Amino acid sequence: MESIQIKGMESFDDVEKKIVNELVSKHIAKIKRMLNNDFFLRITVRAHSKDSENKIKRKRYVIDFELTGEIPKICASSEEWDLNKSIHSGFQKLEHEIEHKFHISEK
Repeated sequence: MESIQIKGMESFDDVEKKIVNELVSKHIAKIKRMLNNDFFLRITVRAHSKDSENKIKRKRYVIDFELTGEIPKICASSEEWDLNKSIHSGFQKLEHEIEHKFHISEK
């Protein structure tokens, strides 16, 4: 039974929340196919901005992934200026770590 927890979205606006939810649901299907085990995925999202009054809309997004469960703990993280790019590259790193630990392509 897979469960997903997304932390840190309280400070995000509705558009950013929608982007995160859509991309996580898209990528989680691939993780499920790769693992074939029950797992728990904790995703922590943070947005950093140099401007305290938020006059400048540019933010640096940091995404941390922690995959646990019936498998050894796997961690990955990504940091980009674009939210989409940050989530995609974080999931790619997570998939690469899964491949590295379990050698899925050889099966």
